[in-house]
Amino acid sequence: MRLHFHHSGRQFFFVTVAIEGRAKILSRLLDESPLPPLLPHGEAVKAALLSLHGLFPCATVSDFVIMPDHLHFLLIVNYGLDPAFNPLWVTHRLMDAVEGAWKERGYTPEPLPDQEMEERLRRAVEQARLRPDNLTVSPPPTAPQGFGGSATVLSPRWDRRCYLELSFDSRQLKAIRHYIRLNPARALWKTRHPDRFVRHAAIRHPVLDTGGDWSGMGNLTLLSSPFLRHVRLTLRKTAAEHAAEIEAILQQARKGFIPVCGFLSPGEKELLRRLKTEPYARFIRLVPYALPPRYDPSAEDSRELAADRLLILSPFPPGTDENPETFRSRCLRMNDLAAALCAKSRSLQTERG
Repeated sequence: MRLHFHHSGRQFFFVTVAIEGRAKILSRLLDESPLPPLLPHGEAVKAALLSLHGLFPCATVSDFVIMPDHLHFLLIVNYGLDPAFNPLWVTHRLMDAVEGAWKERGYTPEPLPDQEMEERLRRAVEQARLRPDNLTVSPPPTAPQGFGGSATVLSPRWDRRCYLELSFDSRQLKAIRHYIRLNPARALWKTRHPDRFVRHAAIRHPVLDTGGDWSGMGNLTLLSSPFLRHVRLTLRKTAAEHAAEIEAILQQARKGFIPVCGFLSPGEKELLRRLKTEPYARFIRLVPYALPPRYDPSAEDSRELAADRLLILSPFPPGTDENPETFRSRCLRMNDLAAALCAKSRSLQTERG
């Protein structure tokens, strides 16, 4: 497929490119740093990204992160300089340049490392940091027999498919930059706590027996708490006007109550921000849309999911977002179901008491 671009002004493209077979050869996730330490393959990628500046006068590679098996970068294109510029030119130029560098230096992909192999790679990364020219570092050690199989001699390649998302406004641009910065931490959280990032479909629980086709992600045990508290702060008031109510809810959260809310209005968003600063607060967030099978939570939600103090719930079946029902009507139904959920929880506790 050939894409034609005829635009004006400045536009932003969020680009993702992955290694063929998702081989983890570019970097290693050792901590939650926004800049994972690079392996020689990743150093070649970084050098190629930096070399793109000036190659296309209308295009600039801004924020980027080099993950173990893929790359994200933000491409800024000034269509005032070239109305027909195609962002795929940059992506394919990058792929070709990196593959050429890998071939020239004789780099070979590493098999998935076990604990000892991980330690060898850690030492290789530390040695690379101490050298003035990381591109001259010798290839990382290959795995001997018995460490996940014999090393391959095939040259690594990119998956020739790439993914572009077009950003139209400053809010989306800010979200993309935030996503890039926190991507290594999110990946590490998912690696360490995979069970907390599983999407659960058709959830069955007594407190959810109030209608809805429930799906969710996170700490399902929160549903069994006897201290669920429905929160709804109206749009008609600012966050400042809700200050007293927000403080009262925070006091309850410190005592073990679990706010249940959509966190959509300004007051609710301020409440959510404050809840995240409370080390022992837990909360349930309902969303006015269906959770897709491959639901990818935001960076902020990922942090709370990893800490096991958040449950994301949706009462809507797949395809809801495409039906004629308006967003406002979904929000209203979501709030009604949240209130019913909390009322059901109190009723069950009364029966048991």
